[in-house]
Amino acid sequence: MCLLAPRTAQAQFDSPLGDAVTPATSGPETNPLQDQLTRFQGAGGVIPLEGTVDAAQYIVGPGDLFEISVGGPQPLMAPTAVSADGYLILPEAGAVQVGGHSLREARSRAKAALQESFRNVRVEIALAQPRQFYVHVSGAVPFPGRYLATPVGRVAGVLSLAYADTTRAPTGNMRFRPALRNVLLTHTDGTQETVDLLRYHATGSTEHNPYLRDGDIVSVPAFDPDYGAVFISGNVAFPGIYDHRPDDTLADLLALATGEETPRPSQRVRLSRVLADGSAEAEIYEADALQGEAGVPVLARDQVHVLAEDMARGVVEINGWVQYPGAYPILSGETTLQGLVALAGGLRPGALARAAHLKRSPLPLPEADYEARFGALAGLPDAVPADTLALMQATRLADMDFFGNAYLKHDLRMHSSVPIDLTVALGEGAAPILLQDGDKVYVPRDNNQVFVFGQVNRPGYVPHRPGMSLQEYVRAASGAGENAGKSYVIKAGTNRFAAASETTIESGDRIFVNRENMFADTEELQRLLTEGERLDLENERMGLEKRSFTFQTILTTVGTITGFVTTYLLIQQQQ
Repeated sequence: MCLLAPRTAQAQFDSPLGDAVTPATSGPETNPLQDQLTRFQGAGGVIPLEGTVDAAQYIVGPGDLFEISVGGPQPLMAPTAVSADGYLILPEAGAVQVGGHSLREARSRAKAALQESFRNVRVEIALAQPRQFYVHVSGAVPFPGRYLATPVGRVAGVLSLAYADTTRAPTGNMRFRPALRNVLLTHTDGTQETVDLLRYHATGSTEHNPYLRDGDIVSVPAFDPDYGAVFISGNVAFPGIYDHRPDDTLADLLALATGEETPRPSQRVRLSRVLADGSAEAEIYEADALQGEAGVPVLARDQVHVLAEDMARGVVEINGWVQYPGAYPILSGETTLQGLVALAGGLRPGALARAAHLKRSPLPLPEADYEARFGALAGLPDAVPADTLALMQATRLADMDFFGNAYLKHDLRMHSSVPIDLTVALGEGAAPILLQDGDKVYVPRDNNQVFVFGQVNRPGYVPHRPGMSLQEYVRAASGAGENAGKSYVIKAGTNRFAAASETTIESGDRIFVNRENMFADTEELQRLLTEGERLDLENERMGLEKRSFTFQTILTTVGTITGFVTTYLLIQQQQ
């Protein structure tokens, strides 16, 4: 009968539900269903989401805002909020308990209740806006207390707020650290779970960063690195000291240190452990064998070291005056310098081939290694930089004096660049120069100039002309200064000092005019210079005294011998 109702009757109710709505007695201007729906409107700010809410994981609670849709092509929609005691008040259907249930279950319950009242129309329920609630943060955090959270918020988010102020220490005892791998999450129903937050940060797996619930307690324990930590080092992205979990395995620590939930099969891991009797044991495991169900257990104070992969491949750089400068892959110990130049398209016209150099430092990097850094954080003394330690070890048994030892260390630091004459190296029959991973080759440009500096009036670059003498180059630099002394030609590439009479000045060479008299540029140098002159005078005086003493000794000895001889002769004459 409703389908046959005149158009004026349909307009009378002005309802998008059409003929499915039972006529009301409240008058043509009022829609009773609209009144009931709008009565439960809520409000809330927009909350950022990671994506579509998972209806199976999302737990409904007080304050969640639902959108109810009843009707056909033009449904009537209005928001309805969950009450403080967990009920969703529905029009015509009454109160439905949804608090504490998953979003899927809550939606199913509410939809079933509405369909009992509206059997001939389409009914839909959707979560319009998640609620906000409080959680409690305690333990080793700078600011424990109560924080706002949402059902789509995770443990890491609320802890980032508790650690936002870096001016306060998370613990009173500075030896202790926050145990972020053992964050205890306690729910209001009494259930608990332990969160490995550092593994989430390393791998990005949200499995280790769960969602929060109403009234959760997030507690961060503290640990002493000397007793409750495991140590990870070697060929990993995130080495360091980590708090130990009771269920730790080598696979867990490898994922934590590499940022990969599934480690590369080519990796090998060395586990070292100190036993109760003080002895130590170590064993090496293949990474692909660590993925078993039981795994290899790790105890507190164990040390895990990931061995570097043996790879022949490497990368070298060639820059400067070549056709295609940049980084190139090589096979360490097999690729030659000649082959690298060919890969770079050869030398550009105007390259100063005889002044090229290869940079390969004989010392390790000056930065201390990661184990030493994390050890310093644990209260250990600062480590000696790796390059300085290598120099100390290299000169420990040397029988040189202080100045010789210092010169050796200084020279070792400087010899990271080896001169290479490419005019010879690229020639026919030249011996191959093998490259190693990390090598850097530089080919300078030939600017057809000679650099003149030192005791000259206008130091700078002078155009090179074949056959010009050293004096002509000095005159081109406005002449020598008043304190000018001996001049040297420093050969490009080799940095060899040569006398002007022994070499030909070529493009790229440098001319240095030394001081005739020694002058100190600083007070400290002047003190050393004065001290040196005093020592020279003292040595000279001591030398004179020594020679005088020797001469006196000789005279005394000669006089004594003469006396013996005279006495002997007198005795012979009396006989």
